[in-house]
Amino acid sequence: MPSEILVERRDSGRIAIVTINRPHRRNACDLAAWTDLRDTFTAFASDSVIRLVVLTGAEGQFCAGDDIIAFREAMADPAAADAYRAVIQQAYAAVQATPVPVVAAVRGNCVGGGLSLAMCCDFRVGDSSVRAGVPVAKLGLMYPTIQLTRLTHLVGLSTARRWLYTGDLIGAAEAHAAGFLDALLSDDVDAIAGAIGYGAAMMESAPLSIAGIKLQLNAIAAGKLEAAEEAIAEATRRAESSEDYRNATAAFAQKRKPVFAGR
Repeated sequence: MPSEILVERRDSGRIAIVTINRPHRRNACDLAAWTDLRDTFTAFASDSVIRLVVLTGAEGQFCAGDDIIAFREAMADPAAADAYRAVIQQAYAAVQATPVPVVAAVRGNCVGGGLSLAMCCDFRVGDSSVRAGVPVAKLGLMYPTIQLTRLTHLVGLSTARRWLYTGDLIGAAEAHAAGFLDALLSDDVDAIAGAIGYGAAMMESAPLSIAGIKLQLNAIAAGKLEAAEEAIAEATRRAESSEDYRNATAAFAQKRKPVFAGR
């Protein structure tokens, strides 16, 4: 069966557009889709050409989270259910760990696990069609603590409480005002184009710097700076000894714009 996670490359491969293509389920992901999403983003880590990733959903919907019907079938076997949950968390982690900027191009529903997926991206842009929320309290369920932490960092504790306690879907304007959406696009701007525009300037920065800074910020957000100390030190050493650093210092002296190669 063909993958329902589509990847398009633009700008000589420097931009990757990842599309969840399950419109019949409002782009809610089943196990196969979560697995392919994980593997797609994991592969970006070793891609020396890529400079920006845009994550979106097909046919005007971002992602309605986990495919409840598919997960309900897995629930009949506790071991299978645990394995299913583990793959979802691995997909989230792969998105967050991608060493280049990841921008979510959000349209329509961005709900539950879809909201979690968007929060694992570095940035989120969307138009007036956006409806974001976590309706777990309307389903008698709980939201993973790690996702609550991310939501609280983005929108603040009081707003997170209201969103979770009511389970209401939040419109684009409020989502932007709260800090969930980094940019509110005009409806005449394609969401993918808006996401690329948002990340365009970042593509010109040094890739090793972006990767290292992202490592630092992820550790700060997760409260795991001490655990990441060695990895951060290695990223710092790699940047300081890089060809890009030498090129940048020479460019500064020559009053020209540096061109970074990621090494």
